[in-house]
Amino acid sequence: MKAGYDPLTGQPLVAPLARNHDLRLYFVAMCGTVWALAIVAQLFHLQVLRHRFYLKEAQHQSDRTITVRARRGTIMDRNERPFAISVDAPSIYADPSAIRDPRETTRALSRALGYSAAEQKDLLALLRQDRSFVWIKRQVDPAVARAVRDLRLEGIGFETESRRYYPKRDLLSPVLGYVGLDSQGMAGLEYALDEDLKGREARVTVRLDAKRRPMGEVDKPPTEGRKVTLTIDERIQHVTEVALGEAIRDTGSISGTAVVLDPRTGEVLAMSSLPSFNPNRFAAFPEKDRVNRAIADSYEPGSIFKIVTAATALKEGVVSPLEVIDCGNGFIEIAGTRINDHAVFSSLTFQDVIAKSSDIGVVRVAQRLGTEKFYGAMKAFGFGAKTGLGLPGETSGLLRNPKSWSALSLASMSFGQEIGVTAIQMASAAAVIANGGYWMRPYIVKRVEEPSGELVREYAPVAERKVIEPETADRVMGLLREVVISGTGRKARVEGFEVAGKTGTAQKIDASGRYSMIDHVASFVGFVPASRPALVVLVSLDTPKGDRNEGGDVAAPLFARIANEAVRLLAIPPDDPTRNIRLVTYSPETVAKTTFAAERPREAPVPNDDPRIMPDLRGFSLREAALMAARHGLSVEIRGSGVVARQTPLPGTPLEPGMSCALELSPSSRAATGAGSSSRSDR
Repeated sequence: MKAGYDPLTGQPLVAPLARNHDLRLYFVAMCGTVWALAIVAQLFHLQVLRHRFYLKEAQHQSDRTITVRARRGTIMDRNERPFAISVDAPSIYADPSAIRDPRETTRALSRALGYSAAEQKDLLALLRQDRSFVWIKRQVDPAVARAVRDLRLEGIGFETESRRYYPKRDLLSPVLGYVGLDSQGMAGLEYALDEDLKGREARVTVRLDAKRRPMGEVDKPPTEGRKVTLTIDERIQHVTEVALGEAIRDTGSISGTAVVLDPRTGEVLAMSSLPSFNPNRFAAFPEKDRVNRAIADSYEPGSIFKIVTAATALKEGVVSPLEVIDCGNGFIEIAGTRINDHAVFSSLTFQDVIAKSSDIGVVRVAQRLGTEKFYGAMKAFGFGAKTGLGLPGETSGLLRNPKSWSALSLASMSFGQEIGVTAIQMASAAAVIANGGYWMRPYIVKRVEEPSGELVREYAPVAERKVIEPETADRVMGLLREVVISGTGRKARVEGFEVAGKTGTAQKIDASGRYSMIDHVASFVGFVPASRPALVVLVSLDTPKGDRNEGGDVAAPLFARIANEAVRLLAIPPDDPTRNIRLVTYSPETVAKTTFAAERPREAPVPNDDPRIMPDLRGFSLREAALMAARHGLSVEIRGSGVVARQTPLPGTPLEPGMSCALELSPSSRAATGAGSSSRSDR
């Protein structure tokens, strides 16, 4: 048999070495197959089963979704002048994971941002965090952003945000409030109307490219906030703040407050509280300067409160204007306590009691009223409750229940002690006299609109209640005219206009709990023109210094300056009965929503309420006729003074949109046509 073959089987013999070689090849092939299957399984696991998980992990490392606040809506004055707007502002952020040298990046950024040593330390700690996104500095000036951008630093990016900007700076700032970095309203109207103003926020995904450079993608676009229009007149607000600021400086007062109202509607035309602040950098000012004192500070009003006492006494019929009142030669004793007057008066007519501001004379009249009637009257005039103005921080003042009054309380309250009022409460109470007897709810927001211009809501005058009769209001107005003509308010005169008002000098409580003989609040509240009040102006100065620092010395001339500018800006005609005037009336929709109206004389016919037919306005006073005409959609032209004698169009004429009516007034108590007589002349 040939060598190399098995003798039994005849098969070739295989050497042991060759057999081992074949086994190794088989094993390697098997391992390779297993390895390949393992890789395929792992790839299947990664690419299919765990695809979403690892995709999210990758995005988490390279993407960051941030929230960018929407552009806040604008706040405008009644004439569409801006008080608060939003502007684009660059913000700087960093991706610490993309920064190779945090220390060098910190030094470069600090130079551009002007950081101190302490701020550099905080920035370095921020850049060393194990995060993919951190804010460096938000809402920076464009020049600062350009300086940082020019550095071309790795891991540093920019995002455009919306920053609140107040172009008038500190004008109206305690009313407006301010906004934080996250576009969140933090005070004032910005806080109260935050839901309207803030809009809908945007989502921006910051994504890094292959070179770790940031890019921005908007996932959800922002929606701009709503526009808010105020009742405030920026021009009147400006002159009010300038005059108030100068009065504070001239008198050395701690602070001052001023409110200007339209008494016919309750609209706030100006509201000033000084010192104030710049809302563009509100954090630089102390908190006390950010307070709206006109609604938040409660103080004893002093003698301006005698308006309420006088109105209540005349309403209840316990006194008449020319009745002689015993003024006790300058003092009165009640429950063993002596109350001294500011001057010695033996007896005065009630008219002179108010004109000369006799405390004792007012106390005598209040005693005739009694506790319950006087308390009810104070409540009706709006004291002891918030006005409903809608601004955060408003207080209710202080009006205690009669059960807690002492034997002196009735007397003290009659001349403005033992009661706390806010400026807006006092101005609203004075407006009752100016508009013929109605407490009008004050309001400061006129309307709210979508960015498209669609009206969301509109606010209109609201007459909460009738407090006194028109005849009583007229009598009180006569008393307050005399204050300016011959009494303590002579410095409140405005050239060309009749002015009515009341001075006040309210002693402050000192550290011992007693009334100070030095420190006081000097006030004046008045109406102009007194014959047909279009404005109520209240001013107060806290702790004025100097030899002559009472209400008639410092507050009355401040009133005169504000009122003089306001009537000029509003083109209110002077008190000249021979002068032709044109009334600026409100839209019929606005007037129709208010219950404010003077009563028609009983013997006169009831006017036609059909808005399509011209009503009979003869025999009505100017204000009554103007309001009824406005309800019918008519603008009004006036000639003369007194009550309506003739009208064009004639009663019963069909009305068309846009029509106006001309009214000729006569001082006679009876219209030329023989219509019913008027119970009161136009004030």
